[in-house]
Amino acid sequence: MSVDFVILAAGNGSRMHSSLPKFFQTVAGKPIIRYIIDACHELSHNVIVVTKDNLKGSKLFSDISISIQKDPLGTADAVKSSLPLLNSDYTVILCGDMPFIESEHLKSLIESKDENVILSMKIPDKFSQMPYGRVILKNSKFEKIIEYKDASNEDKKCPSANTGIYKIKTDLLKKYLPKIKKNANSMEFYLTDIFEIMKKDGIEISVIESSEYWPFHGINTMQDLALAEQIVQNQLRKKFMDLGVMLIAPETVYFSHDTKIASDVLIEPNVFIGNNVKIGKGSKIHAFSHIENCEIMNNVEIGPFARLRGNSVFMSDSSVGNFVEVKGSVFGEKTKAKHLSYIGDSTIGNHTNIGAGTITCNYDGVKKYKTQIGDDVFVGSNSTLIAPITISDGALIGAGSVITKNVENDALAISRARQIEVTNGAKKIWKKKGKIKNN
Repeated sequence: MSVDFVILAAGNGSRMHSSLPKFFQTVAGKPIIRYIIDACHELSHNVIVVTKDNLKGSKLFSDISISIQKDPLGTADAVKSSLPLLNSDYTVILCGDMPFIESEHLKSLIESKDENVILSMKIPDKFSQMPYGRVILKNSKFEKIIEYKDASNEDKKCPSANTGIYKIKTDLLKKYLPKIKKNANSMEFYLTDIFEIMKKDGIEISVIESSEYWPFHGINTMQDLALAEQIVQNQLRKKFMDLGVMLIAPETVYFSHDTKIASDVLIEPNVFIGNNVKIGKGSKIHAFSHIENCEIMNNVEIGPFARLRGNSVFMSDSSVGNFVEVKGSVFGEKTKAKHLSYIGDSTIGNHTNIGAGTITCNYDGVKKYKTQIGDDVFVGSNSTLIAPITISDGALIGAGSVITKNVENDALAISRARQIEVTNGAKKIWKKKGKIKNN
C-alpha cells in the first residue's frame, strides 16, 4: 500500500505573536515542522507541505514537495492545493505544529485495515478546556467532527478530541473535497466536513482513539512552545543520564535534539548545549558554559563560563578555562587556554599554552584571517596576535606582546614599549595634583 503525507503548514500562527512562523519555531534547536517531516519520511518518500508562498523557498523544505495555499480559506482549501501532487493509494493528512508525533503513531494508522480513518485522542481531565474539535460518535459509530468554536456546551463535554490526523483513500479525497461548502460562521472550508459528506454516501468512516495525549499536543502559543521544550529537555536529560552522563543539576542543563555525549562525561549546572555538539568520553563541562557547533574529544575540560562555537574542535586532554571564547578554531592535544582569552579562526598544535588575556585579532572590519600556532608554543599573558600570522613550533611569546610578524621555530618574540622608571616620579605627580601635600 502506497501512502502520501500532506502536512498543513499555512496557518498564520497569530497566537504566537511572533514574526517567525509558528512552524519554524524550534524545540531543542529543531524547527517544529522538521519533527513532522522527518517522522513522515521514515514511512514514505512523498511528503508534501502545504504552506504560504513566501515560505516555499525555505531550506527546511529542501527534501520535500511544496504546494501553496494562496488565500487562507481553511483546511480543506489547503489540502485542495496539494491534490495534483498526490499519486498514492492513500493520503495521510496531519498538522505541521505537532513536534511529538513519531513514525510509530503514523504507522499504526497506515496499517489499520480500515480505509478512511480519523485519529482521535482521549482528552485528560486537566486539558478538558483545550480548544480541540470534538469527534462525535453515535452508538460507537462516527457521527461528525465539530470545530471547537462551533461546538455547543454539550459537545464540549465529549472526551474524544480531533487530532487533525486522517487517512483517506486518495481517489475519495479527490472526489469529495470539492463538495465541501464554506462554513457560514468562519467563511472557511473545513476539511473535517468531508467525513460527514462521505458518510452520507454510505462510505464507512472509522475512528481510532489514542489513550495518549502528548504526541498530539499542538504548538499554538508561546506557552505551548515552552511546555514542549520542557518535555523534550526532560526526555533528553533522562536519555543522557541513562547512557552514563553525570548531570549534577539536570533541570538546569539544556541540550539540542542532535547532541551526542559519550559516557563518563560530567556536566555541571547551568550549561547550554546548542546544535551540532559532540562530547567525548570523560570530558568535564563546568558551570555556565555555552557550547554550539563543536566537537569535544575525550578527557577535555571546558569552563566555567566558557563560550565555544563556530565548528571548533578540541582534541583529547585539551582545556578551555573561565571566560574564554573560542570560535572556528582547533585545539591540539593537551593544549590549554585557561583564562580570559578570545581565540578565533585559529589552529593550535599540541602541548601549547595560551596565557591569560590572549587575543587573536582575526577581523579587520572587512575580512577574517587565520592564526596558525604550532606544537609546544608558550604564549605569554596579555598577548595580542594580529592575523594572518604563523607562530611555529616551540616558540615563546613574551607577556604583553603585540605580534604582527611570523615567529620561527623555537624563537623568542617580544614586542613591548621600553619601560622607563623615574626616581620619585610618582611622588612628584601626586604633589602636583594635590594628593600629597608639600612639607
